[in-house]
Formats: sequence, structure tokens, C-alpha cells
Amino acid sequence: MKKLIYTALFATSSLLSIAQGSAEFGFNAGFSSYLGDLVSPSYTFKNPGIAMGIQAKQNMTPHITMRAFMNVMRISGSDANSGNQSLINRNLSFRTNVLEYGGALEINVLPFDPFNPNRDKDKRYFSFTPYFYGGVNVFHFNPKTYYNGTWVSLQPLSTEGQGTSLSNENAYNLTQIAIPFGLGWKYQPNSRIVFSYEFGLRKTFTDYLDDVSGNYVDLIKLRQEKGNTASALSYRGDELANHDGTYPAAGMMRGQSANKDWYTVNTFSVCFKLYKSVSRYNPMD
Repeated sequence: MKKLIYTALFATSSLLSIAQGSAEFGFNAGFSSYLGDLVSPSYTFKNPGIAMGIQAKQNMTPHITMRAFMNVMRISGSDANSGNQSLINRNLSFRTNVLEYGGALEINVLPFDPFNPNRDKDKRYFSFTPYFYGGVNVFHFNPKTYYNGTWVSLQPLSTEGQGTSLSNENAYNLTQIAIPFGLGWKYQPNSRIVFSYEFGLRKTFTDYLDDVSGNYVDLIKLRQEKGNTASALSYRGDELANHDGTYPAAGMMRGQSANKDWYTVNTFSVCFKLYKSVSRYNPMD
């Protein structure tokens, strides 16, 4: 975790060190959500989490902005919120904090010069614009579930037999790569500040944000290899009052491994100029 934070700070400071008259530094806050096996079959905002972060930007042209960012957030999911009775009976749930950092390219739909001191007279540029963005990031996560009065980390338990003799799968990595992309709207009330709102998606390449992906393994053998807690948290339907006493057999579907997990970041942000107000683009005629 510390290495990720240090790397993010280094990336941000590197961007600022090359920035000139059109550099920004800002803060953002909003909410995050998750799409995966514990909210199937449809997207839901029933478990929103808090998201916040920092960002540094370099406006390259009126249409192109480079951005380095770091965000922290929480995402969660629960079978209890599903409309599918079979998923409700599975009774799994999780939450995880996510730390992400990376870079992205913003494409402004309208020509935008956020720190032009003559912006009120210069009709070539707009004080607002919708934009699209895309990039790449690295993120760290650690899914946990609430059990017997405490939050228990799930990855070490191998709830689907990962890393044991019961499965050919290795334990999943808690640090992964994602593709961030989305759209937003930015507005400059004056030459020193820019407000924006954006909706962002994160395409991940893991199906274990929620610790649910493949098939059940033999729960008795899992208990023998990883302990009682691992077996108890692999299937939690027996905690429900209406449980019929049956347990899923080894090989039965626990998740949908063909569909990778996603998460979203939806934030409001405020950015400030770092240098003397000056347009980096062509001077006024």
C-alpha cells in the first residue's frame, strides 16, 4: 500500500514539474459503486460508497488535457439486494477499500482555455465544455466480509479453493490494472478556478473484487485445508432462517467467471491554477 501511495505522489509531482502556464491541481469527492457477481443481474446503486482524491492536470491544447490522479474509495455488494432468489439464498456479501492511481487524457468537445485572463473578450474559447476521458490505472483492493462481529479478509481464505489442492487456480492478486474512462462537464467561473463533474467507469481484468468468481469446491475438504472460517464463508446460505439443510456440491456455479468485475467513480471536483494567468495558446488577434 505504501509503495502505491509513493508511486502516485511521484507521478503527480512529475506532471507538475513539467507543467507551465496552464497547470491545475485539484480535489474531488463523490461516490463509488460496483458491478459484479453480488449485484447480478443488473446494475445497482444500493450500496454506494464514498470516493475522494487529488488530481493534477496539464492543458496541452484547447481540446486536450493530460491528467494524473489518485483516488481512494469504498465499494460493496450483497446478495441481499438481489432480485434473484437463488442469489439471495447464497447470502454472500463483501466490501473493500480501493486505492487507484493513474493517468488519463481528457478530450474537450469545445475549445477550452481555463486560465486565459482575457477569456471574457476572447470569443475563440468557451468557459464550459463537455469532455470525454480515458486512460490506465493501477488499483489495490482487499475484499472483506462481516463475520462473527468482525471484518474478515477473504483472499487468504481461498473460498473457491484458489492456491490449494482443490483448484488449479492460484490465489488472486490484490493489485490489478484497470482501464478508466467516462465523460464529464467542466466550467470556469473565472481565470483561477475550474469546477467539474464526471461519471467514470473502471474496466478491470479481475473477477475477484467481491471474492466471487468460479465454482464451489468440496466444503469439507476446504475446511480441512483452510479451516472452519474458509468453509463457512464460501457458502453462507445456512445462516438464513429458511435454509433447507442442503449445501452446494463441488463444481456447482458460485459466480460467473466469464464476466469481469467493474467499479464506478462519480465525483465533483475543483481545480486551481498553479501559475500566473496566461493563455498557452495563440494570443488574441
